[in-house]
Amino acid sequence: MPSKIVSTQTQAEENIRRFRNQLEGSSLLVDRASYARAWYGYRDAEGEWCFGPSKFIGYVGMTATEYLNDDARDGRQTERKLAEWFTAIDESDDLYSEMKGALSAFLAEFGKVPSAKMRINVAKSYLESQPAAQDGDAERELGDLIIAVAKRLSSAERKRILSAL
Repeated sequence: MPSKIVSTQTQAEENIRRFRNQLEGSSLLVDRASYARAWYGYRDAEGEWCFGPSKFIGYVGMTATEYLNDDARDGRQTERKLAEWFTAIDESDDLYSEMKGALSAFLAEFGKVPSAKMRINVAKSYLESQPAAQDGDAERELGDLIIAVAKRLSSAERKRILSAL
């Protein structure tokens, strides 16, 4: 029976937390960690970055056994769904450097390094919660205004604008 794709950000974050626990109990899952390309992260209540690959976090209640034994799962489907709550971080962004360092440190705990072709995604809610930069950052202030306006638009109108960008 095929796994169900997550339907909430909370489910995805639960799977991110589960990913660490599953790594600790599965050398086969550890062996695959360096091959993951699409990583998703959020900052937990203690302020630590937590990560999981799309194909693991994109299915409800994923375990190492299920992940390792089912090649029918499609990472493209999970990435489309996860895009509702997460967004890719550009390599030129300071946040990318911070998250790359945190992901590298996380994987190093298991003797692994991230793939050179990795992409890092962060929870949109984290980006929205960040205050505008200090005085003079007009671009950030404009971005905050756009976010505030977009939240008032219908889903269809937001999708139309996003596709135009």
